Amino acid sequence: MTPRTERERLEQVLIGQSELMFQVHLWLAEEEKHDDLIRALVLSSRKRVPVKARGLDPQRIFDRETIRELCVKYRLRFLEGALYKGELPSQAVQAIRTLERSVHEPVVSYMVMAPAARFKLCDSEVDPLLFVPLDNDRYYLVHKWGNDLSRARALLYWPVRSVAHLAASVFLLALLFTCLIPGHWLAKGDDAFVFGQRSLLLFWSVMVFGGFTVFGWFAFFGQFSAQAWNSRYFN
Repeated sequence: MTPRTERERLEQVLIGQSELMFQVHLWLAEEEKHDDLIRALVLSSRKRVPVKARGLDPQRIFDRETIRELCVKYRLRFLEGALYKGELPSQAVQAIRTLERSVHEPVVSYMVMAPAARFKLCDSEVDPLLFVPLDNDRYYLVHKWGNDLSRARALLYWPVRSVAHLAASVFLLALLFTCLIPGHWLAKGDDAFVFGQRSLLLFWSVMVFGGFTVFGWFAFFGQFSAQAWNSRYFN
């Protein structure tokens, strides 16, 4: 009887483990299905439906003007989730589920801040920030991934923030070019004459660099960051 009893006990243990594993697999399948539904909801979000909730982290709430300034500074777009063509990482999905538990209702509207290359623009580097709209033109930051808000990006896109920034950049580039030209290439002996020649060189440099900039701008960019930050169009 002893061997049979031990065998029955072992069978019971194995059956119990099988049932436990089956339940675990069912639970994982349900969780994965829920995550897929959240991803589909974010990537199909078109309407801006404000979330009415209290107790949200005030450090993660930003108004529209602050978002616009960041988009202009780093040349980013702020558009509906349906236009985003990247993938939503698991960390962002978990952040959404945490938000849903805190607001006690499904969140159906999402906004994404990201470079233009990450969106399906109407006429058509890089990771986004996920927001949900609140009332009074405010937005709650759900999750951020990537390093788009870097000093290097802000410096790189500084010239295309506005017309004034582009004009200043052209002048500074022409001034740098003029200063790098050795004085003896322009004239010899007379400092006043060298200064006059350098001034003419600066004027010529501004005209040349300005011409190339205007041509390149209309050929490749077309929109300053101050106008493009919430535009659905590539140019």
